[in-house]
Amino acid sequence: MRLQTGTGALEWDGSGALRIEYAEALAGLGPRVLPIEALRAVEVSAIELTLELREHADPLLSVSGGSLASIYRFEVAGAERLASELRIARARRGVPETAAPAWLVATPPAADALQGKDATVAVASGQLMFAYPRSASRRKKTEGNPRSVPLTDITAVSWEPGLFRIDTARTPLERPKPRHDPAALRVPARGFDALFFAARLLTRIQP
Repeated sequence: MRLQTGTGALEWDGSGALRIEYAEALAGLGPRVLPIEALRAVEVSAIELTLELREHADPLLSVSGGSLASIYRFEVAGAERLASELRIARARRGVPETAAPAWLVATPPAADALQGKDATVAVASGQLMFAYPRSASRRKKTEGNPRSVPLTDITAVSWEPGLFRIDTARTPLERPKPRHDPAALRVPARGFDALFFAARLLTRIQP
């Protein structure tokens, strides 16, 4: 079954996988495949289909704090049949609403390095390396330049438009502003490179 929506196409294989092909502004996300085990709920109205994913199912949602949930809302009429089939498939598989035990949605391909306005980060030999340019603030370089953080020390990875950052056990409760934060990287607000890098890093520290 295939449905065309305002943001792309949905293709259900009839058994266990829903393929999403985004268009226009979201085309950079590339094709995404959701196994039925990733779905927590399916909501449908006369004009919209909403897929609610289980916690820890999709690295993109986890790394963005859920702010990207809109990528699973589709403006489409006549989606009742698809919604019904997805619900039936969930019930047959006995999919719980609890958090997934492992990542279920593949992370889009990401480079091993990311360049931002005030730092470059790269993953190598089990370390996350930070390199700061001369223009970076002194406070940002207080922990060394370059600076390396073992992946095993990273407790969280977060992304929002314009910002990538990590947490470790040493991260203060009151963080400095991003331009002074050694563990933050200011990135372009548009595009998906930083999001994909963050999501890939998250899957490395939380399999």
